[in-house]
Amino acid sequence: MLRARRIASIVVVAALGLGGLTACRSEPSVAAYIGDRKVTEDQVTQIFNGAEAGASATPAAEEQPAAEPTKVPGPAVSRQQVVDLEVTLGLGRQVASEQGVQPVNAVTADQVAGELGVPATSQYAVDYTEWVNLSQGIFAKMGTSVPPVTDEQLQGIYQALVKVQAIEAGFDLAQIKQAFGGGEFVSAAYQLTGMLEKAASASKTTVNPRYLPLSAPMVVSSQGGAVFYDLPYLVGSDTVSDRA
Repeated sequence: MLRARRIASIVVVAALGLGGLTACRSEPSVAAYIGDRKVTEDQVTQIFNGAEAGASATPAAEEQPAAEPTKVPGPAVSRQQVVDLEVTLGLGRQVASEQGVQPVNAVTADQVAGELGVPATSQYAVDYTEWVNLSQGIFAKMGTSVPPVTDEQLQGIYQALVKVQAIEAGFDLAQIKQAFGGGEFVSAAYQLTGMLEKAASASKTTVNPRYLPLSAPMVVSSQGGAVFYDLPYLVGSDTVSDRA
């Protein structure tokens, strides 16, 4: 588990947001609309099945104590996470195009697949890799020109890390500030979120209510390695400008 002194070095490579919008268009066979593009339930199934194909693979045999019970691995990803990724990636492509940003080669599909426990050739690993590299490209263009971080933003990132047990629970605001240093990465994440929300509004992005709230895939790196988690950014209000 990450300690406070180690969190100051983390770098956000995905988006965080709190806005949302509901679907005016509605077809049971469609998970989401991103402009004219549809993410169908069949596509979600294909991506989900492709990711799960390697989830039950048995790792290299290692000697275990006789008393240690065998643990059955859970799903590598969920259908919700597939929709989260596909919508966020679609919006991220729009943002990158508008900003004239090219993806950077921050990570490879093999690296992402190894961290997530999915096959490197799966569409999920390929799309997740593209999203991370797009995000890094957008962050690189931002540089240090980000607004001051707010207490609410610091607490939002902190709670998300607590949820996946990446940092200890129970920190007060002063401890969070100490752990996160200047908090520039938090502010940058929210700035990217604003760009995603703007792209969602411009493209009339809508999401099947069964997948709301929709979350953005997040990953931070620290001395302890990569930490993956999800945070809601489309929560179901009528416009993306509404804040929860």
